[in-house]
Amino acid sequence: MKLWRILLFAVFLIVGFSPVSQAQFFDREDVFSKEKIDYDKVFKEGLSGGGRTLKLNGKKIGDKGLALLLEKGFLKKVTKLDLRYNEISERGAALLAQSTALANLKKLELRHNYLLDKGVVELASSKNMPKLENLGLSFNEIRDEGALALADSQSFPKLKKLDLRGNFLADTTKDTLQKKLGHLKSLQLF
Repeated sequence: MKLWRILLFAVFLIVGFSPVSQAQFFDREDVFSKEKIDYDKVFKEGLSGGGRTLKLNGKKIGDKGLALLLEKGFLKKVTKLDLRYNEISERGAALLAQSTALANLKKLELRHNYLLDKGVVELASSKNMPKLENLGLSFNEIRDEGALALADSQSFPKLKKLDLRGNFLADTTKDTLQKKLGHLKSLQLF
């Protein structure tokens, strides 16, 4: 009887779960909540400091909400953008990197999302955030490829602070980051 249950469970696992990329996973509406998000309300409530600060931490806007946000004209005035805990994937990171609405951004907090290497490589190649001074990427499932793209990036000439804590970086990658980005006021790797 026990072997029968184990085999049935194994079949369920194999048949019931098809491979899904992280971006596809977050596109599914049934994954986290059945509630519809009133994005305009969320964005409006998050604005402060005369429209220069936008705090959306924990709002779980995902890539869909981020795409809608990047269409908003008020972003051109924003200098601090907090997107912690928003279920943003590598697709969302690509949207951020391609957006021309963030030219005045000085601080971008993306802690606890799912950017992965692909998303960080996109950010590292962006030419649309020339004033960025502070970039928070801790706990984003980043590995060596993404971190090394940041080490070689010329996209953030004013960068002073970089947070990569809680990611999966080899010691050699950490050494490279410390050598290439040692001039930063703060480089957090551990």
